[in-house]
Amino acid sequence: MLLLSAQFGKLAGIHGPRLFMTAGPMLCGAGFLLMLTVHQPLNFLTQLLPGLLLFSLGLAVMVAPLTSAVLGALPPEDAGIGSAVNNAVSRVAGLVSVALVGTISAGSLDYPGFRQTAVVTAALFLTAAATAFLGIRNPGTAGR
Repeated sequence: MLLLSAQFGKLAGIHGPRLFMTAGPMLCGAGFLLMLTVHQPLNFLTQLLPGLLLFSLGLAVMVAPLTSAVLGALPPEDAGIGSAVNNAVSRVAGLVSVALVGTISAGSLDYPGFRQTAVVTAALFLTAAATAFLGIRNPGTAGR
């Protein structure tokens, strides 16, 4: 994310946020689906790392355009409060997600629990991609 977020933020400024806020969650979901190759014995380099890198790319594609879209939807004088609300929602979502992991994984920190968590997470990211595609409009366009 550190290496790519600024570039994707610039691209979203040029092309609008819809493409990036659709593609980003799709990449994240694909990364979690790729992590379903995990099996015993665990080989981090071949089983987890490819999915983690794809997930990271998806976050880089999505996060900066999301922030830009939130702040771009507000008048400049409300940018501070918009940024604060965006940050607060992000923190609360992170806390809720961590709290739900135990429920999603059936309270089991083993391979089946990991696989179930990865499937649910992928499904949520793919749902977010569909929601972004259907619900986000680029400024000044009817649906581009």
